[in-house]
Amino acid sequence: MWWSRLLAAIAVAALLAGCGFRPLYGTAGENRQVAAQLAQIRIQTIPDRTGQKLRNFLLDRLNPNGQPAQPLYYLQVTINVSRTDLGIERDETATRALLMMTANYQLIDRARKVVLVEGSTQSTNSFNIVASDFATLSAETDATERATREVSDDIKTRLALYFTR
Repeated sequence: MWWSRLLAAIAVAALLAGCGFRPLYGTAGENRQVAAQLAQIRIQTIPDRTGQKLRNFLLDRLNPNGQPAQPLYYLQVTINVSRTDLGIERDETATRALLMMTANYQLIDRARKVVLVEGSTQSTNSFNIVASDFATLSAETDATERATREVSDDIKTRLALYFTR
């Protein structure tokens, strides 16, 4: 039976190779060009503490060697964070909260002052509301950080897809 699994794995590999599948990230040819294009993006300042965190995550993902001195592109991001209390008990206290982060972004060509890509991405996380204010604040901070990380990953993926076209 192990040979049938081996044959299935070989068949899947052959199908993927034949359909034009290519990885988005990597170190070969076209992937290096995408990484070089992403490294040419200057990320504009995003207001508030959550904006600082998002900008830092984007810097780590897009400019791991530092921001370019003469960027080809600017990335402008605005975020909106909302919190909705869920799990309401009989005494009208909430036991769970839903945190939703929405980010709108624009990639702007520096030379032509033209918007190349714009879009919106969203992340939803939840956390428990407990009797301890510190524990609730800690849980909310962690949910915000998770949402920020997810949004930054999504923006990077969408920009990388733009540069592969």
